[in-house]
Amino acid sequence: MSTPVPPRPSGYRIGSGDAPLQIEAFLDLECPFCKKAWPTLLALVNQESGSRLAVTVQPTILSDHRQSWDLTKTLTAIAQQEPLKAWTFISHLYQRQQDFQGSAFNAKTRQDLFQLIERLVREFDAEVPIANMMADIKADDGSTASRTKPSIRYAITRGVWSTPTFFINGSEVPQLESSSTIGDWRDFLASLN
Repeated sequence: MSTPVPPRPSGYRIGSGDAPLQIEAFLDLECPFCKKAWPTLLALVNQESGSRLAVTVQPTILSDHRQSWDLTKTLTAIAQQEPLKAWTFISHLYQRQQDFQGSAFNAKTRQDLFQLIERLVREFDAEVPIANMMADIKADDGSTASRTKPSIRYAITRGVWSTPTFFINGSEVPQLESSSTIGDWRDFLASLN
């Protein structure tokens, strides 16, 4: 199954596309290990980004995370090509992950998830035109779904099968993982010089 060429590169980047260090972070919104890695990734961006490095979050969906598809569509709808808004919304979702992750949803339906998503979006930004957004998020073949699929397919083409997975300058870096500290990241990046 082919996906049309997206109108912009996959993911949400902070930093210059010309930076010598390009980091890609493949993250699943429902993954507890991604939530664990998120503060370190934010610290890295806050301390190291600029002309030296850029970090791109690539939304990814693992097969056993049934809420992730609709949450990732929500991220796509919220961000609308605004990387900073995407990063802020990811933080918002990770702070509330216990509401939608794993056992919290064992006895709940997809309709329950849509109600939760609506509440999460309203908490994030009360100005969002929620009715139109929710109608598109609920559609698995709508425009938001079409804009969401390229990053997921990109992850598949890169061989990503677990999250978080990090690439630096196009190469996977398995030694950096959810428990890696900002010091681990700095040491690894320094070793590349």
